[in-house]
Amino acid sequence: MDNDTWLKEYCEQEGLDVFGVGRMAEYDKELVGIDSSVKERLPFAISFGLVLSKSVIGTVEDGPNVLYLHHYRQANYRLDMVAYLLSKEIEKKGYQAMPFPASQLVDWRNQKGHICHKRVGEISGLGWIGRNNLLVHPLFGARARYNTVLTDMPLTPHEPLQTGCGECRACIGVCPAGAIKDDRSEFDHMGCFSMITQLKNKRNLGHHICGICIAVCQGQ
Repeated sequence: MDNDTWLKEYCEQEGLDVFGVGRMAEYDKELVGIDSSVKERLPFAISFGLVLSKSVIGTVEDGPNVLYLHHYRQANYRLDMVAYLLSKEIEKKGYQAMPFPASQLVDWRNQKGHICHKRVGEISGLGWIGRNNLLVHPLFGARARYNTVLTDMPLTPHEPLQTGCGECRACIGVCPAGAIKDDRSEFDHMGCFSMITQLKNKRNLGHHICGICIAVCQGQ
């Protein structure tokens, strides 16, 4: 069995909803707390995700709630486990593999993890970065959580999608922070973070989440 077929079957076996393969040579974001040489040592990125429940997301109207928080955490936990187990299986094949946490900040001030899962997903053909600054899948919108494994196991990269949000602006009007703009390059990161901090404290959730723009993002 070739590596591509094996990976596809493994991802399906683990219950993942989406996966793709990208070239780390196309990854143009910072790797935080990790030597940049990893891009050469582990040139293939495996991006994979779980789609969140429509029913749970549907309860997010004016902000996050405990049900959404639990669902969000469970998805991240599952993605962490898949990354761990997938990396072990790749290493059993004689290759190197580096799993990442699905949701772990290592640069709190700039709100960055070790790697940008959104960008990895984009170069792996899973979607595009939308006006809401999230990875938007053509079928599932922004309603998915993602994780990444880097490896030197030879794989066939998927081509990035040549598409975008088009005329859809559903997220702009619902953002309580007014952080989402028509031009995605003008997204107000600090405004968004300030709002989710307020929501965390006001609702006693203990986690920086919102979900309002996710609830209205339908993809294409």
